[in-house]
This record gives sequence, C-alpha cells and structure tokens, in this order.
Amino acid sequence: MPTEHVLLAGDVGDLPGIVAALAWLPADAYGQVLVEAGADDELPLLAAPLRVTVHRVERSPEGDGVAAARAVAAWVEEWIPDEIDERRTVSIWVGERVEPGCPRISALVERL
Repeated sequence: MPTEHVLLAGDVGDLPGIVAALAWLPADAYGQVLVEAGADDELPLLAAPLRVTVHRVERSPEGDGVAAARAVAAWVEEWIPDEIDERRTVSIWVGERVEPGCPRISALVERL
C-alpha cells in the first residue's frame, strides 16, 4: 500500500481547482481524480502525475454533486481504515460543488 495517497474530487465547474491542485503534486504522487460530468460535458485532458488516474463520474439524475459524493464515500471506505496508520499520509480535496452526502466525508475533507 502506498504511504502517500491523494484524492481530488469535483465536478466540471471545479476543474480550475483540480487543475491547480494537480500542478502542485509531485511527480511521484499516487492517487485518483474524480470529475463528475453530465452526458454533454467534455472533459479536457488533465495533466497528472503518472500514478494519478483521472476518472469521469456520470452525473446522477438526483442532482449535481450526488454521484461525485457517492464516489468519494466509496473511495474513503476503501482507502481510509478505521484505525489510523501513522506511516500513511492521505490528502483529500473536494470541490465546493460536490454534495457532502456522508458525515464521514465532511469530517475528512478540506473544502477550498
């Protein structure tokens, strides 16, 4: 398991923040970018470190930010253990357009 992990999540309106955050990541960063987009939204090619993958999350009919919030919650369940490992660093950035659908997300993320 990597000792440093990053998650950036938002919708197409949050792309400027996501692009800025990607520019700050070191070349050896490891993690995921989740971008919620509607069927008609085109995503630009995002410049990311080699071990950072970019994933499109299709917007839910339930509203903007709902699908991204679910994807973040799933990521948190997979990558954030109940017991903290002092050897690991996890950084999470969630754009303001993502619906905070899970109390655990709200407790973990920094909104910029």
